[in-house]
Amino acid sequence: MAMGINTNMGAINANRILDQTSRAQENTMERLTSGLRINRSADDAAGLAAVTGMKTQTIGTDMAVRNANDGIGFIQTVDGATDEVTNMMQRMRELGVQSMNGTYNNDNRQQMQVEFRQLQLEIDRVADTTKFNGMNVMTSATQAGQSFAMLSAGKVGAAANSGFVAQQGKASSMQMQVGWETDTDWGKASVNTVGVALMDFKTLSARSDAVKLLDGVSATFAANVSTARAAVAAIDNGLSAIKTMRSHWGAVQNRLESTVANLQNVNENIEGARSRIEDADFAKESAELARTQVLQQAGQSMLSQANQQSQQVLSLLR
Repeated sequence: MAMGINTNMGAINANRILDQTSRAQENTMERLTSGLRINRSADDAAGLAAVTGMKTQTIGTDMAVRNANDGIGFIQTVDGATDEVTNMMQRMRELGVQSMNGTYNNDNRQQMQVEFRQLQLEIDRVADTTKFNGMNVMTSATQAGQSFAMLSAGKVGAAANSGFVAQQGKASSMQMQVGWETDTDWGKASVNTVGVALMDFKTLSARSDAVKLLDGVSATFAANVSTARAAVAAIDNGLSAIKTMRSHWGAVQNRLESTVANLQNVNENIEGARSRIEDADFAKESAELARTQVLQQAGQSMLSQANQQSQQVLSLLR
């Protein structure tokens, strides 16, 4: 074997391999420090592209879950207020039935009318003051950037199929964004939104000034009974509209709860898939770190030995 001193091939080879080992060790330490297998696009270009898309979806689904839960809170707010309106209307109907009885005189009916009128005023007040995030939920009065439309009470009930069901799919109704993607045309059926039809409680005929129990203090018994019957009929129409709307709200709330459960399931599985691509396997990386540390020590020792070989040439010159 030829012996030279100008070019130490053993040292060059040992240095090259030692450099490779050092880079591998740096990558392993970076992964163990960050907890990520992919820290830059060069680590896995295709994997990084897939992970970016998955992160977009999981961030979107997280917000969609919040949106759906906000929608549930919205429905519970309006439904809770409606329950109290229903109780007041049931009392108004009770007074109407009582007023039709022949055992009461006009003075008694006047006393019933006082309570009846107070309940009408309270229904108006509840409709005006019940809000969610500063927006009216029981009257069409625009406030705080509110843009959704409401059905009048007359379009709910018997005409449900052409009333609140149709309103649910319109862009002008309350729309809950429960998908992580967007729809290009809000005028068409959406797969990422859930519509909620709302009713303007100010349009209930039962709270109108014209609806009362007493035709007049000096009116005949027959006239007063006829007035009370008309009031009961108006209240029945209002209760019919309310029960239809509450049934709709209950169905939508159950739908939103199923939406939340599905979104959470999708999010969990997407996160698992992303983790398998992006996250570092600590068992594997720890083993790799131990391997590179041993190789680095061996490489340094061999580089030292290669540098010592040139000293053997001196023995030939003695």
